[in-house]
Amino acid sequence: MNSAPANALLRNSAPVLVLLLPFMVAGFWPSYFAKLGEGSVRMHLHGLAMLAWCLLLVGQAWLMRVGNRPLHRSLGRISYVLIPAILASTITMAHFRLNASPAVTPPDILYFIYVQLFLLAFFVLAYALAMINRQRPLVHARFMICTALPLIDPIGARLLYNTLKVDFPLGQMLTYGFSDAILVALAIWEWRRGTGSKVFLGMLVVLVALQVPTFFLYKLPVWQQFATWFAGLPLP
Repeated sequence: MNSAPANALLRNSAPVLVLLLPFMVAGFWPSYFAKLGEGSVRMHLHGLAMLAWCLLLVGQAWLMRVGNRPLHRSLGRISYVLIPAILASTITMAHFRLNASPAVTPPDILYFIYVQLFLLAFFVLAYALAMINRQRPLVHARFMICTALPLIDPIGARLLYNTLKVDFPLGQMLTYGFSDAILVALAIWEWRRGTGSKVFLGMLVVLVALQVPTFFLYKLPVWQQFATWFAGLPLP
């Protein structure tokens, strides 16, 4: 593997990942940050867990940029706590949203729940593959970068709606398209520089495969049945 371009990816990912933070604050300002005193414990746990993940991603990328691998490895152990917190808080948020709906779940809620759960699945998959490949730093780094992609949709969707009132389906297509474009660019980067890796191409295929059902699954009885079953689970 040609290490020069791979190392360039590690050096340059930190300044790019740090852009997530101001966009996250801007996107969630009206619905969350401006109303911190009104949020539930469930909402605050989810918000803190996701914010902590963004900070961890930036910190880890920066440590690799400056070559501090020992601290990078030590700090990475925080993920063993954060990932279960993100998993649990996202699932309980989805469960709460379903139970706050009428007996027959409205289509917009069914659609939203799918997006929420599929982004969580992609996030967990990217993290799991990163951990499986933690002894291969360059492959590990690629999968960790992929954990940032599920953040684009919730941030972008809120920015589009809050500023331009762009809603489903156009807003969804724009946020999905932006996420896909990033992976396409990274996959081309891998191919043109002969890195010998197809991580980004593989994750692009997975992401698109998960995105497609967004536009029709919520209309199907099977998804209503799943939502009814999920809402009935004895979750907090």
